[in-house]
Amino acid sequence: MQPAILPIDDVSYTLVVPSVYGSVMVNRFDTNQTNALIKTTSAIDTNEIAVMAQLASQLPLGSTVVDMGANFGLYTLAMAKACAPRACTVHAFEAQRVIAYMVCGTLALNAVENAVVHHLAVGAHESEIDIPKFNYRQISSYGSVEFGTEQKEFIGQPRQASTEKVRQVTLDSMNFADVRLMKIDIEGMEEAALAGAQGTIERDRPLCLVEWIKSDKAALVAFFKQRNYTVLDWGMNLLCLPSTDAFPFQHSLTIL
Repeated sequence: MQPAILPIDDVSYTLVVPSVYGSVMVNRFDTNQTNALIKTTSAIDTNEIAVMAQLASQLPLGSTVVDMGANFGLYTLAMAKACAPRACTVHAFEAQRVIAYMVCGTLALNAVENAVVHHLAVGAHESEIDIPKFNYRQISSYGSVEFGTEQKEFIGQPRQASTEKVRQVTLDSMNFADVRLMKIDIEGMEEAALAGAQGTIERDRPLCLVEWIKSDKAALVAFFKQRNYTVLDWGMNLLCLPSTDAFPFQHSLTIL
C-alpha cells in the first residue's frame, strides 16, 4: 500500500529554520529570505543586521528601537537579543497579518521578552488601508509586498483583490519614549512613514537605516539633511546619523 501524499494546500507553508539569529519562522515558498536562511543560515542583508545589532547593544539604558517593516523579524530578533542587557525594547511593525504572526512565533521560540509586535502599517496619517492579497501557498518574495495602490515589482504571483484591511498609524502617535535606533523598510512607503515620524525623529534623533530603492532617494536624503543628519550611502539603504559619534565603526561608505 502506497502512503497517501498530501496535496500542497494541506502542507503548512510555515517552516522553522535554524539561523545565526536563532530559530526563525518563515514561509517555505519565500524566494528571498527563506532561500538565504536555508542555504547559509544568514539573511541576505546579514551585514546590515549585524551592524544594527551591534548598535543596539550600545544603546542607553531603557531606550527604544523601532523596526518598521519587520518581515520575518530577523532585524527585530537580532536587535532585541543585543539590547536586552540594556533593558531596551524593540517595537516591530508588520502590516501583513500572516507574517506578523510569524514574527510573534519567532520571538516566542527564542524566549525574547523585550520585543513587541504591532500588526499595523506605518504612514503619514491615521487611516485604514487594504492588506494586499497574495496566496501564501505560492512562490513569492513576501518581504517585497507593496502597500501602495499597486504592486509595481512582480514578486512571483499577481496581486489579488484585497479582502482585508489593516490600521495605519503614524509613529508619532505611538508615543514611544527615547527612540535611539530605527530601521525603515516598507517597500515604497518610507517617505510617508518619515512624515509621520517627524516629531519623534526631531525629538530623539535616532540613528536610522532607511531602504530607498522604491522611494525617492533624493527626498529621503533631503529629509535627514534638513534635520542636520549625516547621510551615508549603503547599497540599497541610507544610513542616517544624527552625529558622526553615533556610528562608532570605520567605514568606506559615501557621504551624500
